[in-house]
Amino acid sequence: MFSKIYLRIFILTALFTSFGYNNAYSQDIQFSQFYAVPLYHNPAFAGSVHAPRGIVHTRLQWLGLDANYKTYYASGDTYLDKYKSGIGFQVLHDIQGSSVYASTQFSFLYSYEIPVSKKFTARLGLQASGIQRTLDYTGLRYPSQFDDPNGYKGGGTHPTGIQSQLYADVGAGTVVYSDRIWGGFSVEHLNTPVQSFAGATKDNLPMNFQLTGGYKIPLSQRKYLAYTEDATEISITPTFHYKSQGKSDQLDLGLYGMYNQLMAGVWYRGIPVKHYDNNYKIPNRESVVFLVGWMYKTWSFGYSYDLTISKLTAAGPGGSHEFNITYIHKPVKKHKPMRRLPCPSFYKH
Repeated sequence: MFSKIYLRIFILTALFTSFGYNNAYSQDIQFSQFYAVPLYHNPAFAGSVHAPRGIVHTRLQWLGLDANYKTYYASGDTYLDKYKSGIGFQVLHDIQGSSVYASTQFSFLYSYEIPVSKKFTARLGLQASGIQRTLDYTGLRYPSQFDDPNGYKGGGTHPTGIQSQLYADVGAGTVVYSDRIWGGFSVEHLNTPVQSFAGATKDNLPMNFQLTGGYKIPLSQRKYLAYTEDATEISITPTFHYKSQGKSDQLDLGLYGMYNQLMAGVWYRGIPVKHYDNNYKIPNRESVVFLVGWMYKTWSFGYSYDLTISKLTAAGPGGSHEFNITYIHKPVKKHKPMRRLPCPSFYKH
């Protein structure tokens, strides 16, 4: 019994040590299905499918731990053909440590499309967000409040109540693509907002740099065009997603395959040649991600599982699950085939 109690104390202590108690030292949320939530990673993807699109996404991370993570995401975007622009919004709610720490984000996004040449198109995007974070000390227990073998004794001077903070955030991004290849770059927290709670030492959120890209290799001779009912796709696509924020960076590297309505893929998350701590030589490897997906008319469904391979496996956190539902509204009026952004997806425009 006490071993479980001490394990929970250790997890919460580690969690709040990373927050710095009043200072929320934290990194941005990362999704394994990064291609399925394109607006979250780069505002230049707003309106990129040239049709109204809605996305609902959920990530459940390390459910085997008390201090687990639950993230809920929704977005909507569309394309304004007259202005060669895309507009969109997104809402994100993240819960950490059994609802102890939570954040809610609402964002507006805008993008502008530029035909660079006959083969390449560029998109530029901007994002403006409002973020609220809350820290709930109610019900927390601290190591100094326990007396072995008598258990919990209470007492001590510790933070109480609920603290809340609201701040604005700004981001930008760009993506360049052809029928086969794409690459994107984005920067979040351009204004490096102060994320400290009231009364805490000033703590600025570091900028988050992201680089994504991929190359589609068709295995079928039939050309895949947008807005065609009988379109068929058989292909494989190697992809990568690199993130760098403050002293932390991470790389997702893998590939996915498409066969008509079915999709499957595998990714590796980590940088094997780099260590988290040079003194202890802890390797930078986090997980292996497995993905399956299916498309039905204008709907697509995806599920991925993160198999944890880091040192955290010994604590028994379990893996991470992600669920995605995407809907794209097909226009009644037929358009001429457009250049299709070859990012990982399993829907027909």
